[in-house]
Amino acid sequence: MAKKNKAPEHENLERWLVSYSDFITLLFATFVVLYALSQTDVAELSKIDESLQKAFSQVSVLQGNDGVLDSGQSILDSSSGNAFIQELMAEYISAKYETQSFEQIEKSIENLQKDGELEGVDAQITNEGLLISFDEKYLFNSGSAELSTNAKKLLDKIGVLIYEKFVMHCIRVEGHTDSSPISSAKYPSNWELSSARACTIVRYMISRFKFKPELFTAVGFADTRPAKNATKSFNSPVNRRVEILVLKNKYNSIEKIKNPVLNMNKEEQIELQSKRKELISQIKAEHNISPAAKALMKSSKNEKKKVIDMKTYAESQGINIYNKDLYNSLETPKFDKTKTTLDEQIPKNEDFEL
Repeated sequence: MAKKNKAPEHENLERWLVSYSDFITLLFATFVVLYALSQTDVAELSKIDESLQKAFSQVSVLQGNDGVLDSGQSILDSSSGNAFIQELMAEYISAKYETQSFEQIEKSIENLQKDGELEGVDAQITNEGLLISFDEKYLFNSGSAELSTNAKKLLDKIGVLIYEKFVMHCIRVEGHTDSSPISSAKYPSNWELSSARACTIVRYMISRFKFKPELFTAVGFADTRPAKNATKSFNSPVNRRVEILVLKNKYNSIEKIKNPVLNMNKEEQIELQSKRKELISQIKAEHNISPAAKALMKSSKNEKKKVIDMKTYAESQGINIYNKDLYNSLETPKFDKTKTTLDEQIPKNEDFEL
């Protein structure tokens, strides 16, 4: 009996539909995001982004692979940049913006230290976020939680760097002491002192930079969290410090806050950004230092010098620093190179020690 010939296998001509359906789905998602961006409303965009992450993290019936957002990153992070996104959107959604901002602040602090404009501050990026540590002696007198004038200048320089990049991130301020006992009517122990110092920093940051109070947490650790670079002794001077931690967005849930900026409407968000930029310009102008002063501080940053800042010099000439045209045209004060110390060159009424 002869064998029957097998019928030829039917070629599947519809396989291209799988790839095509994936392409159409991604194209749809792209246009949804572009439409959302055109609305310039952070609150609504955050809801859309959250919905898209949930939708695309499901296993596809057609391909059986992981979702395009399984990594937990926003779809906006895959773009070539955040130039077309408003700063509030970028801060809330983009992990790339967050990382770049941390690096820029860290670099700015390093540059200020190299130029001799900053002392007693250290910045590093950790798993939790950007950690900025302040040596206690540059902020507070021994056994006190009151900020000195120089401490406020120091906080202004650091605070403006943070405020320029972040108004929606949670910020934790931690107070630390060494193991030297303290006993006073105001501070019975180091627990009260470290907590009071953290609260002092929080109050200053809120009042000075108009941060939303809901974003802050103040914690006092006394001597229970020694610094990593401290000696084995809990009485090491480096343990006396205050730390500002700008938390990564993924840790916001730990602080259990509802971000107030997300509840704003479009007009309120625009007003927030406008006032923010004005305040940043104002604080930078108040602490602007002349090029001559910067050069002198950089040349001998290990030695305290007395210099004239541009704000004081401008005011001495009857010029308001907020008149930008006049202020920018102002000549830098000249110094007599034949004299060996700045003290001989600066009048008594222009005596500013940094």
